[in-house]
Amino acid sequence: MLSDLSQLIRLSRLFDAAFPLVSLFLGVAVINQFDNKAIYLLIPLVIILNSVAMIWNDIEDKEVDADNGRPELAKSGEALLQRLKFYLAILVINSLLLAWLVNLTAFILTVATLCVIWVYNSKPIQASRRPIMSIVVLSGAGAFLPYLFGLSLENIETHVFLAGVCWWVGRISLSVLKDYKDARGDARHHKKTFLLCYGIRKVAFVSVISLCLGYAAFIGLVYSPRNTAWGLSAIILAIGLFAYMRRPLFNPKASYVQLDGTFRQLAQYQLLLDVGVVFWLI
Repeated sequence: MLSDLSQLIRLSRLFDAAFPLVSLFLGVAVINQFDNKAIYLLIPLVIILNSVAMIWNDIEDKEVDADNGRPELAKSGEALLQRLKFYLAILVINSLLLAWLVNLTAFILTVATLCVIWVYNSKPIQASRRPIMSIVVLSGAGAFLPYLFGLSLENIETHVFLAGVCWWVGRISLSVLKDYKDARGDARHHKKTFLLCYGIRKVAFVSVISLCLGYAAFIGLVYSPRNTAWGLSAIILAIGLFAYMRRPLFNPKASYVQLDGTFRQLAQYQLLLDVGVVFWLI
C-alpha cells in the first residue's frame, strides 16, 4: 500500500500543478473574487485534475516512456497498473464531488476537463500523437480550463472569456517546447509530435510568437486604470526578455538535451511571470 501511494504521488508530479493553479488564481484575480471561500475547494480540485492528467498520460504512454529512460510502468506487473487505474478512478470521483460543492459551472468544467484528458491521452483520438492538436489541447487543459474555474465564481463575461483564450495562446509558448526530452523515444515509436513533424526552428518560432501575442492580448483585455503602470511596464519588459531568452532554441546544432535544459529554465521564469501578472491584477 505504501509503495502504491509513493508511486501515485511520484506520477502525480505535484510541482507541475503550479501552472494550472496560477491560471486558476489568474481567473479569480480578473473577477476580483479572492474573498470567495469556494477558492478553498477549487485549489484541491485543480490539483486533483492535474494529477489525473499526469497519471493517465503515464499509463497510456508507458512503452514510449520506457524508451525515454522511464521504464517503471512498462516493467511493472498488470496488478500494479490495475491498482493505479483504481486510484485514478477515485481521484476522478473526488474531483466531481468537489466541483459539485462549488457550483454547477465548476461541475461542468470538471466534466469538460476529464473529457479533454481522455481526448489527449486515449484512443480513438489520442491528441498527444497529433502534432498540432497535442499542443492546442495540452495548453488548453493546463491554462484555459483552470482559468475558467477561477471565473466560475461569478457570471462569465465575454471580455474575460476572450482574455482566457489569449492566456491559452500564451501558454502554447511553453507547451510547444515540451517534447525535447522525449524526442528520441517518440521517434522510435513513430509518435507524431510537433517537434518531430515541423522541426526545431518552427517550434522556436511558434513559441516566441505565441508568447508575445498571447500575453499582450491578455493584458490588453484585462487592463484597467486601477492596475499600476510600473507593474505593467515590468510585465512588458519580462515578456520581451523571455522572448529574447528563446534565442538558443533556434540553434539547429543544439542537442535535444540542451534544448530541454533551456525549456526547463524558461518554464521556471515564465511561472514567475505568471505569478507577477496575478499580483498585478490584484
